Amino acid sequence: MAIDYNSTAQLLGAFGVLDKAKPVLLNLFFPMEQVFDTEEVYFDRVQRARKLAPFVVPTVEGKPQRSRGYTTMGFRPPYVKPMHSIEPQKMLKRRVGEQLLGTMTPMQRFNLALFDNMVLEDDQITRREEWMASQLLLTGAMTCQGDDHPPVLVDLNRNPNHTVALTGALRWGQTGVDPYQNVRTWAKTVQRNSGFHPGTIVFDPLAADAFLQSPGVTRVMNTYRQTSGNVDLAGKVTGGGLGEEVKYLGNIGEFDVFQYQQLYMDDNGVVQQFMPDNSVIMGNPVGCQGIRTYGAVQDADAGLAPLARFPKVWKENNPSAWFSMMQSAPLPLLGWVDATFSAIVA
Repeated sequence: MAIDYNSTAQLLGAFGVLDKAKPVLLNLFFPMEQVFDTEEVYFDRVQRARKLAPFVVPTVEGKPQRSRGYTTMGFRPPYVKPMHSIEPQKMLKRRVGEQLLGTMTPMQRFNLALFDNMVLEDDQITRREEWMASQLLLTGAMTCQGDDHPPVLVDLNRNPNHTVALTGALRWGQTGVDPYQNVRTWAKTVQRNSGFHPGTIVFDPLAADAFLQSPGVTRVMNTYRQTSGNVDLAGKVTGGGLGEEVKYLGNIGEFDVFQYQQLYMDDNGVVQQFMPDNSVIMGNPVGCQGIRTYGAVQDADAGLAPLARFPKVWKENNPSAWFSMMQSAPLPLLGWVDATFSAIVA
């Protein structure tokens, strides 16, 4: 488009979608954080104590009981370090959204470009952590793989009965299938195997639609009497923000119910979903003991310190350019993975 420099036109700004990562699953199920100054992280999984105290005669000597056993699990967090360049010659041109003919100095543009890169790199790492969290919640395991990273399996050994896929006439939406009864049955399975009630459910939009049409949900909602037409969502995560990736659908019976979907681009440039179509995640946020662990940052400038993020900026002289990089060794873990459950329902 030709520009008339004598006109009164003003550039209104830059328009686009702000795809900032929202770590919904991380925030729900992995609230704790711990950093390590080692390359590997370990945790002990203690066996559950379900034994009854034995009956004895008061005058008979007591017998020592066997202590609870435990299993030590160790993992090496995968390493990520997204990097970007800042070319000096580009600072001589107008930034996206800047007024026509430019109102900033090249140094101002440089500082903003550096800030943009750092935000983008942090966002990429957060999105990777959300992907890792989704894989662990959906399958109890994940495979970390990249162009320069051989496949590494992280398997938390979740009970195989806590990962199901409904087929045929058992799928949601089929005649006679009540999704509400399904989730209640699954909750009993988790309660029996882990000792925790999975009172938090996350649906993708398709599974949420099928669940809300459940006869069981209708019966439960009809038992509630309200003084107004609004459901009280005080203290809950309600829909809002960019794209409304997560929506709180309400407290239905014994469950807090969320609808969630967020997109990411894989290593091949293909847009993927964190929640597969017709997927359900159930869990007890306290009982699953989710924690975000971070291994040591392997950079001399970081002093090999235990850090969740290590930003770095440096300059190359020939050709002249600046580079920014964010390093991290993230690994979300579930200390008690059997307090989670997942299903593909259609």
